[in-house]
Order: sequence, then structure tokens, then C-alpha cells
Amino acid sequence: MEGKITRGLGGIYNIRLSSGENVSASARGVFRKAKITPTVGDNVSISSSGDPDVPYVIDRINKRKNSLIRPPVANVDVLILCFAVKDPEPDLKLLDKMLIICGILDIKPCIIFTKCDLNDSYGQSLFETYKNAGFDCFRSGIDEDIDPQKILETGGKGATFGFAGPSGVGKSTLCNGLLEGDVMKVGDISDRLKRGKHTTRHVELFDFFGGFIMDTPGFTSLSLFELGVEYKSVILGYPEISKEGENCRFDDCRHASERDCAVTANVGVTIDQGRYDRYREFEEELYQKRNEYTGRKKILYEQ
Repeated sequence: MEGKITRGLGGIYNIRLSSGENVSASARGVFRKAKITPTVGDNVSISSSGDPDVPYVIDRINKRKNSLIRPPVANVDVLILCFAVKDPEPDLKLLDKMLIICGILDIKPCIIFTKCDLNDSYGQSLFETYKNAGFDCFRSGIDEDIDPQKILETGGKGATFGFAGPSGVGKSTLCNGLLEGDVMKVGDISDRLKRGKHTTRHVELFDFFGGFIMDTPGFTSLSLFELGVEYKSVILGYPEISKEGENCRFDDCRHASERDCAVTANVGVTIDQGRYDRYREFEEELYQKRNEYTGRKKILYEQ
């Protein structure tokens, strides 16, 4: 039988069958030997296990459209990136890193700036910056609710939506609002650390207009280098820079100090200064680490 993993805890997976029935399954030992871990969002084939407590076993994991390490999910169509304008302060480097990952994995990003009632002008500024960059953006706050239909339009009926972002920005509250029920535990902000407390402990898929939506555990850091991102791929998180770069004199322009660079000529005009600065920081860091790593391999090989 075919189904989708909607939750996994302690090696036991909840499988939603095509009939709509939910069953429990474990994974065959072959996956462990191959160092493959079934992931929420995986489309799988299952068969009877003969165990009355866990009646099914996962036989095959179908080819993934994509997969994320943080959060650990597979086959995501739209990733809803949630960042508060205050409490906690927005980490725009983390936001841009996640946009890069979305570009690499062919996931459509959707950005929601939460708690806009705490700093309306800043929330509007962020909204306009990323909207102008080419992303679907939304605002939310005490007096600003988000229409589930508007979110649905970003991916279409039957799509799988994921929430991601730091702890304490309101992902669970938004998820509850979109699902019209209190399915997710809501936390608060640590008075001492001024950042969110983890309330979501695992990833789970919930029904959403013929598809699925998921809340995920929050996190505060992400290393592009450790994820294996190449310096040339950084541009995938910056569609406004990519668009202007089409007019550059050189095809391999890194948009730094090259002559006749259309990107640098438009910084502060069609390209936000902060976005450009983060692009250059990420691109240069990965470029340098790539050269260091290549040089180190060469020295070891020669020795």
C-alpha cells in the first residue's frame, strides 16, 4: 500500500494511506544499514508486519522531490518562513540563508513577518523590501490576521506547506489560525534570553485544503558551508540581484567590483543595500572556504 509519513516518533511512523486511513509502521532494517532515515513528508510503500502493536512496515521510500535537514522534512512545495519584527529581533541573515536553501531545493518560499503591531514601521519596511525582491510576503499581528486562502494560493490545492523560522516568532499560533483549531502548543518568550522557547518538539503534517501543512521546531543558526552550498548558488536566494545581473558585462560577474556591473550600479535603487551586503558576505565566505578546501586537498594529495 502507498502512503505518506505524517509523523515519526521513537522509530514508529504514522502513515496516511491514499484511502485517508492512518496506520502505524516501523522501518525495515535495510534503511538503517543504508543510513537512510524515513522522514516526515516521505511517500512510502508499506506491507503487513505481522506485529499487532505496529501492524505495518515501510518497504520503500519513493524518490524525494527535495529534503531539508533543518527542519527534517521531505517533499515540501512551499516553505513559510516566519520572522518576528520584535521579540525576538529578526535575524535577516538567517532569513536570507533559508531563501538560498529554498532556491537550491526548488521550494517556493513565502515570508510572514509577525508581531507587526510591536513595530509597525519596521514591519512595513521589511515587508516592502522582500516583496520588491520578488517574494510572496505577508504581515501579521494582533489586529492583522492572515487569510488561509491567500497562503493556499502560493502553492495551490494539494500542496505540502511547511513552517520554519526561529523559536518564539509565532509559527504555532499562525499554524493554529490557518487550521482553525488549537492543534499546536503555543509558547512564550524567555525574559532572560529574549528569544523563543521551543514548544514544537517534532514535525507533524496536518490536513490543509487537500494537501498538508506542518509546524516545525524552531532554530537559531544555519551554516551554508556545512550544508554544502556552493558560492555560485548564493544568487538563488536573491532574485532581484539575479535579474539585474543579466545586464552585467561579464557572464561570470560576482557583482563585487567588476567593471560595468549592473548589480552594483543598482544597489540602493532596485536592490536593497542590506540584502546586497548579505549576498556579498555569504558569497565571499563560501568562495574563500572553497579555495581553502581545494588547496588543502591539493596539498594532501601531493604529500
